[in-house]
Amino acid sequence: MLSFPGSLKVYLAVEPCDIRKSLTGFYALADDTLKLDPKNGSLFVFCRKRRNRIKILYFDGTGLWVMAKHLEAGTFSWPKPSESGKRTLSLTPEALAISTDGIDLRDGCRRAWHEQFRFPRMIDFFRDVPTFWSKDDHDFRCNDSDNSPDRLPSSKTGIDLFKEQLPIASQGDDEAPTFRTVRVSRDLQIWLTEGRDYRSPNKMEDGPGKTQWGNIQRLWLERTLKASDAKWKLIISPTPMVGPDDAKKRDNHTNLGGFRHEADEFFAWLTENQIENLFTICGDRHWQYHSIHPAGIEEFAAGALNDENSRFGVAPGDQKGTDPDALIEQLFISPEPSGGFLVVSAGRELLVRYLNDEGEELYSVRRE
Repeated sequence: MLSFPGSLKVYLAVEPCDIRKSLTGFYALADDTLKLDPKNGSLFVFCRKRRNRIKILYFDGTGLWVMAKHLEAGTFSWPKPSESGKRTLSLTPEALAISTDGIDLRDGCRRAWHEQFRFPRMIDFFRDVPTFWSKDDHDFRCNDSDNSPDRLPSSKTGIDLFKEQLPIASQGDDEAPTFRTVRVSRDLQIWLTEGRDYRSPNKMEDGPGKTQWGNIQRLWLERTLKASDAKWKLIISPTPMVGPDDAKKRDNHTNLGGFRHEADEFFAWLTENQIENLFTICGDRHWQYHSIHPAGIEEFAAGALNDENSRFGVAPGDQKGTDPDALIEQLFISPEPSGGFLVVSAGRELLVRYLNDEGEELYSVRRE
């Protein structure tokens, strides 16, 4: 299998071409047809109509390369022009490596799920611990992914494979939503939201028309929250709603230019309808924190599971964060990069404990 650095950009020409072209011919294809600079350091991938032979154009800073591969059997996984409506699709280097081996990208995505489930510690964990699943960007397509059609794997592939790999809906039921609520006990009800399937483009200007949840999910959330008589209500969101987060992102409800309008509207609705004892628990951020929004909503961030994916967090008042004016009250933030998890107990009182990856308690909060 070919190996490429994760930062490398890869562009795939959707239309088949005559790959007997010379080096200058492929240069012209990238420049004139794809409207991209062949010398920008990216890989440009071309395929013949029969899809059993590809060529890759690459400029290494000193000159142009052309790499070629001819499959002895089978064909390369290649999108049809009608599926994308575009001349060019971008790929991750990992997806290109899978494709050059003649593996269908759907099978490559399945392999990623299977490799996760085969780890001995995961087998032991799932044997003893019941789990509820919700997906985020890397479970769906790629980093900070939305439903834009200009990149593989497609959003449909991400949606279908998530339902295929996890017992959330009946097999083949394309209409079944992955957002859901579970009454855990007399005192506790949880809501697991879906943040990828219905979202507007990340780059869309924030405002009333931009949504991460979609209208159907938003109405469902409001209806079921109003109907709940649970003492404690926990919205478990793949991405943060309070933060703070990095200002440069546009991926979640905290981000400036992201989906903040939807979050602010929802928090105002909670206040107007007197929904009490509601908290959010979020993943995605690579540090743990406990923050309180100016509207009074408290958020508990689980952080990264292991040290390798952890980092220092963003505090209120950070000019490179989403709360430069320090309007958010933050009661806890990871003192150093560390993996960890949350333990939540709910009865007469709500107890949230923050543990590192060795099980050492770093912080706790109790609500009565």
